[in-house]
Amino acid sequence: MSVRRALLVALFVLGCAVAPSAAMAKTRALLVGVSDYPGFPADKQLKAPANDVRRMRLALQARGIAEADLAVLADGVEGSSGAPTRAAILTGMERLAREAETGDLVIFYASGHGSRQPSRTSLKVDGLDQVFLPRDAAPPGPGGPRNRFDNVIAGPDFGERLDAIRARGADVWFILDSCFSGSASRAIGDGVHDKKIELEDIGLAASTAMAPEKTTVLADMAPALPPGSGRLTAFYASQPNETAREVALPPGAPMDKRVWGSIFTTALTDVLKRSPALTYRQMMVETGRLLRADAAFQARQTPSFEGDGMDGALPGAAVASAGAFWRVSKGVLHAGQIEGLEAGAVVALYDSAAPTVEKPTGYAMVEDVEATRATLAAVKPGCVPTTNLCPTVANAPALRQAAYARLARPAPPAAFGISHPRPWPGAGTPDAAAQARMGKGLEAALAGPLKARARLDDIAPTLVAWMTADGMRFMPDGLDPLAVEAGPLAVIPPDASPDTAAAAIARAVLRARQLSRLQALAAATSANADLDVAIKVRRFGLDPSTRQCAFKANAETVGEDAIVKLCDKVQVAVENRSTRPVLAAIFFLDDGWNMIARRPTCPMGLTVSDRLEPGRRLVFEVPYHPRSIVPGRAPTTTNGVFVMGVPFVEGETDLPALCALTGFNDASGQATRGGETGGLDDLIEGATRGGRLPLESASLSLAFWPISQPVKP
Repeated sequence: MSVRRALLVALFVLGCAVAPSAAMAKTRALLVGVSDYPGFPADKQLKAPANDVRRMRLALQARGIAEADLAVLADGVEGSSGAPTRAAILTGMERLAREAETGDLVIFYASGHGSRQPSRTSLKVDGLDQVFLPRDAAPPGPGGPRNRFDNVIAGPDFGERLDAIRARGADVWFILDSCFSGSASRAIGDGVHDKKIELEDIGLAASTAMAPEKTTVLADMAPALPPGSGRLTAFYASQPNETAREVALPPGAPMDKRVWGSIFTTALTDVLKRSPALTYRQMMVETGRLLRADAAFQARQTPSFEGDGMDGALPGAAVASAGAFWRVSKGVLHAGQIEGLEAGAVVALYDSAAPTVEKPTGYAMVEDVEATRATLAAVKPGCVPTTNLCPTVANAPALRQAAYARLARPAPPAAFGISHPRPWPGAGTPDAAAQARMGKGLEAALAGPLKARARLDDIAPTLVAWMTADGMRFMPDGLDPLAVEAGPLAVIPPDASPDTAAAAIARAVLRARQLSRLQALAAATSANADLDVAIKVRRFGLDPSTRQCAFKANAETVGEDAIVKLCDKVQVAVENRSTRPVLAAIFFLDDGWNMIARRPTCPMGLTVSDRLEPGRRLVFEVPYHPRSIVPGRAPTTTNGVFVMGVPFVEGETDLPALCALTGFNDASGQATRGGETGGLDDLIEGATRGGRLPLESASLSLAFWPISQPVKP
């Protein structure tokens, strides 16, 4: 199983996917509910899971899923095919994998106790695995380890079976309602229970988390699944340090008149029943809103999610809302410069998560824009700003009542300057025919995909277009091409048509524009940095016997301003120095300014697994072996790292689709690219899918380091 899968599912991934498109595609489900735990005392038994399974079964049937395709393993539930033991649950998942075909949708749902124990992998930041407890889970037996349960289902157990289903070409919606960890007591007043059993609760050794000063190397987390595999999205009933609750509802009724249910499942099924046309992402956002808004839930948990199917339609939904869809509260739009918004953009306002696109409740103008939020001014009612110039007004009802917004008109793009093409000084200068071809390509790009975004400017250009035998390198003005080679390269072969050359040039220029925006954001938010980013170079040298880099030997630490050489490693340490959890995103930048996502995992995007607790560090290492350094046009080049940290807000479920930042990377850069429709154009136009970051401004850091490279003859 891949490293990414071990990390992803060790937090109990809950997958969701787009609805099957094949005419004969089927939807199959396995619903699991564990209420009875014979291996644990009476006060550890649950009351909600049986009702949770009933609610899920009814909600899925209401969306057109046949009863014959809904298998049940649950205590006390009519139609159950057996007890929800570890073997029965895993066997049921394996059966789903055998039956799954391309285009199918497989749903797995489970409700029961959750806990934690020492991790099977050293890559877990906190040193813990979250585990689900089936009916036959029990304290450790005699002679066994005193800090592990018997018969639990850990993340890798789920992960192997989910991978098998997806490898068949089927999409997966995997929903788990259980605790991941937490410090609250199990009983919190009349009619409220936490769904967890900790090792301490049964008198055993407590799991010890990794010490804050220790580090975790971020390995390659790309999924190791074959082409054509199905999609997966992870849903979490709670955060890693929270418990998931079951409650007896309604709270004001006598206990014998109440019905028990897990608050996450109760809210989720309610949204499923009353909002037929949502995407999975919108469904989770609405579920989170319902948990926070309804006092009956006594919610102290924050659902979260991840996955590459988040923007598909729910099963049984004819059409799901498309495009960017952001939260609004009290005149504040929960999106900003990271999503590509600029002052002057117009958004359509809605009071529901499933709006009728043709009938917004009003419009608003984007005014002050920060990294992750913007203030809105209401457009005069009755005026349509998508076709007219409209004034703004104060205290408009549509803005006061708005809960969501969608981009209606982007801001007028701000053009930036590009020099006329200049021959690279010295070796590698292209011939006259190549220079003419590149010049025509740039003219075509400025008249086409770069129209109104860029202009020719030889006095104070933002970018200088340097021509080489390989193509056109776009470097920031002020860099000496005889000393350093950095910036996006547009490769233009001799047989390239003007349109082909224009497309390559536009990609490179837009990538450079993207990074310049990120630099401006990083400078503006440096004072709010919750994440400390430290970079050091470790020098290993060559092993004289093998002529390979001696990366296993002891390293010499060189100065901060040292130029990276062959057989060096650059170590980037990201530490949360604040007193609150932070959502951390890390992107590596190669010499062509390709953004390679190390966190979040793309195309899944920012998730709960990217949460960094106070005092904890992550380490990102870049080894420079012979294949990493290739000859260039100057003696040095640069690599870099872009780090983004956002304070975690309890109860917030709507996270941004940051993978759009990688959307215009070149395949040659081996970058992790965004989704099929989540490219940089969408980012610039403010049309990226996904939602917001918490209201506090993000802290961003952008750093580069120089690298010595051989010069082409």
